[in-house]
Amino acid sequence: MNKKQGISLKQIDYTGEMNEHQEYLRILKRLEKSCEYIDYVLVNEDDTRLIERFSSLLISVNEKNKWWGTKSSGKSKVYRFKASKALFDYLKQFETFCRYSVSRYGDYAQETDFGINDIAFFDHDAIPLLFTTTHEGYIIIREDVLR
Repeated sequence: MNKKQGISLKQIDYTGEMNEHQEYLRILKRLEKSCEYIDYVLVNEDDTRLIERFSSLLISVNEKNKWWGTKSSGKSKVYRFKASKALFDYLKQFETFCRYSVSRYGDYAQETDFGINDIAFFDHDAIPLLFTTTHEGYIIIREDVLR
């Protein structure tokens, strides 16, 4: 387990735990306290709502085929934004990032009003607080965010 000044940096699989809006809001509130910047991966090139709305907070744009939690055969644009209260207020309007369910027929991800683009939140040391592979329904969170 990595440690940073007595803080656990252990990452926990939180897939399926943010299916409900109240838990999503609780986690966003905690992320907002420590988040310095946000990476937004454009999986769906038609869904540019966040990019257009927060272009003034844009730090950089890169094309990558690997980012936190996944990699792809093709490259996607990764937009880095400075975290802000306005950006978090915008995120709070969504139901949740994604829903993940398990049934007797198998596991499946359900798209929400957030869409399928991936998102990652980082602290001032560029260590991820939370990241998603939204279209697959996966969410990984740093243990100390839950406390």
